[in-house]
Amino acid sequence: MSVFFERFTLFCVIAVITALSLIIVTSVQLAHEPEIVINRENGNLLDSLKSVRYAEGKPAVLGSGGEKCPPSDRARLLVVVKSPKRNRKVRQMIRRTWAHPSNLGVQVKFALTRSPEEQASFIRRHLKHFSRRCVPADYLLITSDLFFINTPQITAAINQQLPRSNTIICSKADLRHHQIEPKFLTECDPEAPVLMSRDVVAAAPASEAIKPYFGARLYLSPVETGKILNGTIDGTDLLFFFSAQVADGARSINRLWMVTRDYRAIEA
Repeated sequence: MSVFFERFTLFCVIAVITALSLIIVTSVQLAHEPEIVINRENGNLLDSLKSVRYAEGKPAVLGSGGEKCPPSDRARLLVVVKSPKRNRKVRQMIRRTWAHPSNLGVQVKFALTRSPEEQASFIRRHLKHFSRRCVPADYLLITSDLFFINTPQITAAINQQLPRSNTIICSKADLRHHQIEPKFLTECDPEAPVLMSRDVVAAAPASEAIKPYFGARLYLSPVETGKILNGTIDGTDLLFFFSAQVADGARSINRLWMVTRDYRAIEA
């Protein structure tokens, strides 16, 4: 009888150890799934920005503060896209996807270029333009047609999580760009999309003291973008704002739109 109990006890111990090992291995695998890591890190960043938004208190009374354009005329997001004139098919695809009128609260303006222009110069030129005129949106995004912009998620974040003022979201530059004006962009990668609250734009270049929030995983890497395109990463519930630069333009933009369009908007 004692031999039976010894064997039974040994069997139970082995079963428990095996079960625990499987749980640990599964947990480690899940913790390192790209979708889980991206969503966790971006969720934490947006939660921290939401805390800043709550600390701001109630928004200012509409029409106060010397507004240059009526608040009722403002969109949530204005996107200025640098696009070479020859990229007509890419612009057509953008209009059919992330810039489609069904994306409420989004206005998109294409700035057609005939000759090459550095993105930093393009950003500086349009900041100067909007600082002197009306900024017809709560946030301004300056980008190029090389990127897929996840407008449904950005507008959801503007509505519910992003601070209403003093906010710049950009991709951290590998090296500081000391020659870029305004100064608050010296730490940002000028080749990547730059998202700014309207007060930052209106005050440029006097907004030098504002520290950018680095978007980290809100900007997908080339590898992550490629995995969404080939189906290795499920983009349906993926939380991100911007793809990496896409090589084949219209086709990749359409594919990214199709695999992310069912995303469920961020809950308040």
